[in-house]
Amino acid sequence: MARIGVTGATGFIGGALVPRLAAAGHQLVLVDNRTGPLQIASDEFPVQSADFASEEALRPLVQCDVVLHLGAVSGVMACAEDPDGSARVNVAGTRALVAACRKSKVPVAFASSFAVVGRPERLPVTETTPARPTHEYARQKAAGEAIVAALSGADGAASAVLRMSNVYGTYERDGRTVAKGNVISRFLEQARSGRLSVNSPGTQARDFIHLDDVLRHWEAAAGFLLHAAPTDAATFSVASGESMSVLALARLTAELWAEARPGDAPLRVDVVENPRQGIELIDPEFAVDRAETERRLGLRCRHDVRATIRDLVPPTGNRP
Repeated sequence: MARIGVTGATGFIGGALVPRLAAAGHQLVLVDNRTGPLQIASDEFPVQSADFASEEALRPLVQCDVVLHLGAVSGVMACAEDPDGSARVNVAGTRALVAACRKSKVPVAFASSFAVVGRPERLPVTETTPARPTHEYARQKAAGEAIVAALSGADGAASAVLRMSNVYGTYERDGRTVAKGNVISRFLEQARSGRLSVNSPGTQARDFIHLDDVLRHWEAAAGFLLHAAPTDAATFSVASGESMSVLALARLTAELWAEARPGDAPLRVDVVENPRQGIELIDPEFAVDRAETERRLGLRCRHDVRATIRDLVPPTGNRP
């Protein structure tokens, strides 16, 4: 068992990951400044309320066997609206954390995003696809990747970058259901009104991965780092390999809704103006090849989008 530090411990992924690490017997050092949109915390897992780059947070973190760095100002629009403030956390804060971990030779795993690849020259995207960010959030994540990767070396410690695709799924915590806003949850919410709104052009493809599979990747990455050489610098694709366009996802939702609720009127699917037009990646052929991640971590994804949506659609007779 290991002593594992987790930054962003009360966020959506951190809140789900912490109980799993504890159940595996690990001793945990949990840090979060509690400014994120979700606060998933309980008395069972005490969290230090501090910025992860502050001295009070770094002191216990550098005594860990590995640090899982999930803390961030997250989201495309949040970084676009406050580039300087978000960069102080995502870039300068990560630099300070990694510098402290280097002195103590503590491995770090970094939460990144497929947003960093921008408009890749080749598809499918692999673990070696270079970062070519096209907007502020992606630039900050790419900078974080470089900072963490530079930790690896004879005078440093092993590092891992986890590029996450579009996460879906919920979990229960202290008697409540925890969900994060994403296109799948949005479509299921919109279905109550009988109309699904697809951001134009609708043909943009995304890779979708279930939260349970994401958590399994983080657990496996922690295990990888605990046994890695100081010179190891890995990039893992936290993706399912299941890509589809947003429009196809809407049509699938409508199909499964009709299957579960045959008495309802068919859901209408409309393509609407995209508030992120010119910011987010618009590529109908986007796909991820995760073969190297499967080889190095020894795991495959267990969940698929169709089965998950089918389980989430309320049957006729239940309140939508």
